Amino acid sequence: MTNEDNSNKRIIKRRRMIPKTNSDLENNRSKMKLRDLSPQDNDKENVAKILQPKENKESENMSMYNFTEEYKKLMQSITDLSIKPNTAEINITDKYSKIAAPKGDNKVSDNEFTKETKSNSTSGTRFFKFPRSRMHQGGQCRMLHWKSPGQYELLHVDGAVSQFVSYAGWHLNGAKIWMGTSASNASEDTGNNPATGVNGLIANAIKELTEMTITARNCSPSKLDQEGRPLQFGIIAVLGGQDHKKILGEAILFENNKAFSEAFRAAGAPNASLRAALYNEMGDLFAFEVNLGNPEVFGKGRHLLFLHPANDVGGGKSDESLGDGRLSFQSASLGRQFEWWKSALEYGDGKIGSLESTLGGTARLGRYALLSARIPRTLFSSDATEIINVDKADYIKENLQSQAQEYRASYATTLLRTVWGNVGKRLKGIPVTIVNRHDNTMRNVHRQRSTIAILRHLFLGNPKLDLLRGDISDERIAKQREEAITDDDYFTIYNTTESEKGGPWQQHRRIRMSTSYFIHRGKLLQMSRGENSQAVIDDAEMIISDIRGLATSSDSALPAGGFMILDALIPENLVSGDSGIAKETINRALELFAKGLEKHGSEKILINLYNIPSEFTRNNGEIVVQITEDQPGTNVLIVSTEEIDTHYKRVILQNPSLPSISDTTGKSVYSFGRLFERMVESHLKSGYHHCVEDGWLILAFHKHYYVGRYGHRQNRLPGGKNRTRNKVDN
Repeated sequence: MTNEDNSNKRIIKRRRMIPKTNSDLENNRSKMKLRDLSPQDNDKENVAKILQPKENKESENMSMYNFTEEYKKLMQSITDLSIKPNTAEINITDKYSKIAAPKGDNKVSDNEFTKETKSNSTSGTRFFKFPRSRMHQGGQCRMLHWKSPGQYELLHVDGAVSQFVSYAGWHLNGAKIWMGTSASNASEDTGNNPATGVNGLIANAIKELTEMTITARNCSPSKLDQEGRPLQFGIIAVLGGQDHKKILGEAILFENNKAFSEAFRAAGAPNASLRAALYNEMGDLFAFEVNLGNPEVFGKGRHLLFLHPANDVGGGKSDESLGDGRLSFQSASLGRQFEWWKSALEYGDGKIGSLESTLGGTARLGRYALLSARIPRTLFSSDATEIINVDKADYIKENLQSQAQEYRASYATTLLRTVWGNVGKRLKGIPVTIVNRHDNTMRNVHRQRSTIAILRHLFLGNPKLDLLRGDISDERIAKQREEAITDDDYFTIYNTTESEKGGPWQQHRRIRMSTSYFIHRGKLLQMSRGENSQAVIDDAEMIISDIRGLATSSDSALPAGGFMILDALIPENLVSGDSGIAKETINRALELFAKGLEKHGSEKILINLYNIPSEFTRNNGEIVVQITEDQPGTNVLIVSTEEIDTHYKRVILQNPSLPSISDTTGKSVYSFGRLFERMVESHLKSGYHHCVEDGWLILAFHKHYYVGRYGHRQNRLPGGKNRTRNKVDN
């Protein structure tokens, strides 16, 4: 048998003929058409095809990579379209509209759909959301009503503000007002300081909103307000144009995500997010809608953070900028923005817990805007107060000597407008407390007390907000009693010249100066046993020096005021449990401290023991005592003004020293007097009637120091009709 006949030795097996049958696999699967095999005639060509050059391989891989990228983009576009609501309905509608409608109509509808999609698109970072398209200038105020984290409804405010507030559900159960750079922490970069707390305006706002929300939810049995709505609070900041641009610039940058993440985590709300809510007529953002995250802890409330741009650049420390005549327009514009949180507070039955301000022009414009918006006194809580951040007199002499006269002039005019002027009439009864702007502890103490003032209105009678000594009525009535006892005619500023307009001007608000004092656990027990009383007396002397140093650098210049208040902020954890300190122990320690203050001339001391909820307690082992001294307002004006030697003459012209000139005398003026005259003139030229009336008040104060052509000092002190100076000519 040959090799051809032997089937076992064949290289290519003999074909078997099998009849074709219908198979399910062939019928169900798709048929593939294979390319015919070409004969391999040239081996070198085949080797060249297999061993391709490196450049050819890269080009082939690049084409495959491009195909992969295009496929990813296609799938991403399909995914994005599926996220949008009613996308299937839109596609179906477009499909059938193309069949029924002409080509021109189809083109218009496509353009409108694309335009609407682009206008409602968003941009931002992890914590901030903004509209992608910039708001145009002119027209009306615009509101962004967010329906979801990625969708909003743009509304033009062409009706009553209260209607839009009600539609958006922006009721506020409480709010705090910050005016100026120092009061709002606008100059600080966002971050966290382990000792003093978070830095930056937005971080501090998140911290305040977090503390108020958690404490309010713990005080409410239903975790809701009295009308069954989520608890919502607001922070109102009035900023200069420069600070406003700086804060929004920080929010836009992705590079600041780490700083905001650290600050929000320290504030207690690591998942907080802010979305643009309101734009003014100039297209500037002035309100954020804040979501604190975690609804189980913070609820579903939508809080508000207002960033009101007061003016172009900033207010400046001098009142001479009032002479440009823009004050009435600026106040009216800012007052229209104030209508939003005014309506929100009225809608939510909320109160303003505090007002923080400075000596700058931004705070001055903010106060006039309060008058323009007609903010009533009833919108403030019963325990509300205003703090004014100032520099100590020693600090001014050491660091601001070249600006001492300008600073003291602004100090005097700020107090005159706030206490005796039209702002004082509107906010009558709300005390003004002067504090050191570099004291972060004092700021935290004030904000804790303002939170308590807001929550007392919402949950009056809750044991978390009660005093450890007496009740709330005792605290309020005691202050009213002491104010009535210490009231005097010397508080009133009279006009010394009959030719001038206006007067007299009553002191509508009490002026107080305050500082803080730490008492740790060991020292507290030591003071309660009456040990080392001399150390307590020394501490009291230092505290009095710090308080009166807010007005003058001379320790003996400012005498004791009418009364002093000791407000001890006691952490809830310090007096609870088996290891807690008894209330009587704390009371005895503060009584000993009060005795030390009495030895330095204090006539009357009021003691209040506040129970600070654990939700916003930073130092569980320490008691923070706020020492506040009530002072006659005219005394504060006198000592702060005399601080810079009002009648020091400044040479402005002198004859040259030449051989032909024997007399080298020159001309000198009272520089502080001329500075005050320019500030009075600016008030009178401002064109805003509230500011003009304040100008006559400042002029009356000015006449107590400079009268007549030669600027002689009167033999009368500001305050009262017959308060004799008994001056001594040196």
